[in-house]
Amino acid sequence: MTIFNRRHFFIKRLTVIWCFFLALNLSASSEQKIFNENSDIFISEDNLKKNEAETLDTIQLSTNESKISTKESENIEFPTEKKSNSTNSINSEKTQLNESTFIEFSEVETEIKPETVETVETVETVETVETVESIETTEQKEVNNQKVEENLIKTVPRKELDIPLVEHKLVEKYIKEFQKPYNLKWLTKILKSAAPYRIYIRQQLELHNMPLCLEYLPVIESEYKTNAKSKSGALGIWQFMENSIYPFLSKNEWIDERLDPWKATEAAIKKLQDNYKQFNNWELALAAYNYGAGGMRRVIKKAKNNDYWYLVDNNFLTNQTTHYVPKFLAVAELITNAEYYGLDLPKATEADLILWDEVTVFKSIPLPTLSKEMNLDLSILKYLNPSLLRGRTPPATKYTLRVPVGTKDEVNAIVKNMQLPTYEHTYKVVKGDTLWGISRKYGLSVEDLCDANNISENAILSIGKILYVPIIE
Repeated sequence: MTIFNRRHFFIKRLTVIWCFFLALNLSASSEQKIFNENSDIFISEDNLKKNEAETLDTIQLSTNESKISTKESENIEFPTEKKSNSTNSINSEKTQLNESTFIEFSEVETEIKPETVETVETVETVETVETVESIETTEQKEVNNQKVEENLIKTVPRKELDIPLVEHKLVEKYIKEFQKPYNLKWLTKILKSAAPYRIYIRQQLELHNMPLCLEYLPVIESEYKTNAKSKSGALGIWQFMENSIYPFLSKNEWIDERLDPWKATEAAIKKLQDNYKQFNNWELALAAYNYGAGGMRRVIKKAKNNDYWYLVDNNFLTNQTTHYVPKFLAVAELITNAEYYGLDLPKATEADLILWDEVTVFKSIPLPTLSKEMNLDLSILKYLNPSLLRGRTPPATKYTLRVPVGTKDEVNAIVKNMQLPTYEHTYKVVKGDTLWGISRKYGLSVEDLCDANNISENAILSIGKILYVPIIE
């Protein structure tokens, strides 16, 4: 093959390659608008098609010319020097074509690569978004459920307390605190054990025209425990101090009426009534129940202000009294409006009310002997008569004994026929006394002396202790 044929063949191949890439570029361009950054002009699809047609005509014309040139070159002989120039020209054209081709490839790659990266990023983004949306969906469901529950709760009307609920930070604090799981469990337990007493307290409050929410004051005072005893010596469901029981309750060697929830309730209501008459305000009356009426009068005089919340905010009260009323109001609010707050707290009904009959006795009746004659569990008599310290009624004294409903006549008959002491004596223990020595002195057995005083035979006697000595002639 001569150099001219080679030249023609090479030009033809380059022309075909150039046409292929040009067509590829034009095809990609026809699918979207091309933005010219220098002129800010969009080239329409119709103009692209027109340019494509003109380019194809030019390529066709160039091909025809190359064919004519080839035929002519077959009959022409070129000098040797011009071969070198032709070769350089071909190499130059080849270089230009390669540069053009490289530029076109670079443009294609520049256009394609970002799309590929964007596709990968899009897939990853979609997966991430789906995961986040899944988490958000779960959280949103929980929030929505909570909102639904809140909306349901709010549909229950709130009941106003008969002691107005004051908007104060301490009250709000304890309303939140008592709704926490542990505190709700604590409150539920208290209300369950309080059921036998709550109805009685409610009835007494109604009878004396008192605020009914005071039914929940023992939650703060004693957790409704009838034998609760504070470090300061306050005793019983209403936490009476020994020096503050007069004239409401009685206490001696035989009885302590602070331990009786029914008698203590009547006493507490009377004391609260007295406090209210003094201060004409329920917050101050409650604070005085905790702090003492005398103490409250001194605080008010010192502060020159009789507003309880002013005394709280300005630190005139002890820490215990400061928190006493807010705690009570919070508990009363949550129990009274349990449904409003979405709480399930035990309710007291008439069925929980403890009923009894009463029998009046004039001598010391031992509960163990009576329960045995009645064929009744001793714990029932002790439960109904919790103020008896020695397990028997006081000697030589009129006393009202509680017995189960329907047993009054039976008990009266038993007491009438019971062998009781003809003489009841009390003995004060002195240094050196023993149970054996005292029993010998009065002609009793140690067992009878211990039974009469509800103590064990191994009990250690303390100096000054009063013993009951029943004497049967």
